[in-house]
Amino acid sequence: MIVHILSTGDEVLLGDIVDTNSAHLCRAVKDMGYKVQKITAVGDDVEKIASAITDISVCADICLVTGGLGPTSDDVTALACSRAAGEECEIDQEALTSMKAYFVKRGYELTRENEKQAMLPAGSKMMTNHNGTAPGFFMTLNQCLFFFMPGVPREMKVMMETEVKPVLSQRFGQAHGIFIERITVFGLGESGAGALLNGFHEIFPGMRLGFRVDFPVIEVKIILSDGLQEKEAAASKIKKAKDWVMERLQNKVVSEKGLSIPEEVGRLLASQRKTLAVAESCTGGLISSMITDVAGSSEYFLFSGVTYSNDAKINILGVQKKTIIDHGAVHEETAREMAMGARLKAGADFGISTTGIAGPGGGTLAKPVGMVCIGLAGKDVSRAKTYRFAFDDREMNKKIFAVTALELLRRHLTGVPETS
Repeated sequence: MIVHILSTGDEVLLGDIVDTNSAHLCRAVKDMGYKVQKITAVGDDVEKIASAITDISVCADICLVTGGLGPTSDDVTALACSRAAGEECEIDQEALTSMKAYFVKRGYELTRENEKQAMLPAGSKMMTNHNGTAPGFFMTLNQCLFFFMPGVPREMKVMMETEVKPVLSQRFGQAHGIFIERITVFGLGESGAGALLNGFHEIFPGMRLGFRVDFPVIEVKIILSDGLQEKEAAASKIKKAKDWVMERLQNKVVSEKGLSIPEEVGRLLASQRKTLAVAESCTGGLISSMITDVAGSSEYFLFSGVTYSNDAKINILGVQKKTIIDHGAVHEETAREMAMGARLKAGADFGISTTGIAGPGGGTLAKPVGMVCIGLAGKDVSRAKTYRFAFDDREMNKKIFAVTALELLRRHLTGVPETS
């Protein structure tokens, strides 16, 4: 099964947005047992989109198209499709009724501009947009079944699940396809992880490794793509390979289920019925943002304080003024007292803290850019540790500071020895 993706919009080609839609669609297709062979991006030009549709129609079996279904003048995908198909665009009554209901429910009147979104190519089948106004549609051109979806990610994702996948399953069924296991790794670069796993392909023929960097962590993927494998046989092969990989990566593994560090920390806190409070200086609330990005974090996350100034550290967290005078804000004792203060203020089981130099300025020989002190406080622990990272980029430093703080807590919760 040959699957293509066509992403439309000038904003994609100009770099104004990152095309996260294509990444999501690749994963969705993979979950159904298929694999995307090609991704094409085209600007908001009727003729160029029509040409791309025509080209794809003779070389692919399925094409997922995103973007250009809105009410403005640069939304021309439906028109381009009609030209490629040699059909006219016409009002789709089902689409118009759905749009009217959407507007009435929200107390708005359907405008002439919005009615344009109900103009679909003759012969196409409308797909309901459960999260917006622009309906999608699907139709066959030559040998290829095209699905046209909105470019807004939250609209596209729901349409893919509720409208596209059922049609694909009905017409093509579920392939055995690709089997993938994911392992999350922290504390190794991509080349370092690759070196530790050298020899994998010789030991496990027919399987391969994939690496995806999401700074500062790495996702190691174990991939079995033999479409003839039965599920049980594939699971057995994957497990043997996964055990081999885990043994070599040892304590660099954060999650053997591919969870992010915030997700894994949340899972551990919830399973151990523990709670957390956070005091942040140099990370400016990033740790708290990472934690609350995980659904269900209210079960274990009690308090967050961005105590950027010395006065805030003293007055809100109870850091001793003498500590600041004697050691400064960036010091292990300051970090320790910050973590302890956050924990006590919230009545949490654990407190973690960060205080450091994110850069690009503000560093000294004694306290260079990339230095961070991370505190950890609990019923039986009250300590801090200094880390030095060789990044001059502020955003990278903030991110690695935040993830390292969560990793320090994760290791404490699991009893895994710390690494340097």
